[in-house]
Amino acid sequence: MDKQKIKLLIKRYEDVYLFATKRISTIMSEQVLNDLSIEQFAILRKLYERSSLRASELAEELGVNKSAITVKVEKLENKGFIYRERDQEDRRNIDLHLTATGKELYEEGEAKIENFVSNYLKELDHEDFEAFINLYEKIILIIQNHKEKPGI
Repeated sequence: MDKQKIKLLIKRYEDVYLFATKRISTIMSEQVLNDLSIEQFAILRKLYERSSLRASELAEELGVNKSAITVKVEKLENKGFIYRERDQEDRRNIDLHLTATGKELYEEGEAKIENFVSNYLKELDHEDFEAFINLYEKIILIIQNHKEKPGI
């Protein structure tokens, strides 16, 4: 594929991706997640799935810097959705857990997300949606493979 065509495809992707992500994030935060950010909700999801994680593990799983996680964790803790607990086997480590309120908020949010997304999916053919997800999974695989090969 020639450079000009690649440039055009990248521009189209950026335009669509940036608009869609920003718009979806705003709608989700304001209307679905009760003013939680997508990132904060992702933290609740990880803690719900794993029951406890350290901040460093959370940062790694979400692919963000540990300092970014610290700020989000503090906000969630101040809202009463998560709590910290010292690891009894290694007192240097602090585990993060969902509170009962955090668990309830996550479960309600997950149900709202499913409802929200399903309304949009009704406008897509099943095959189109499958192709969309398959393509994103392929892109993730390519990125992971390149990440494991230094210098590429």
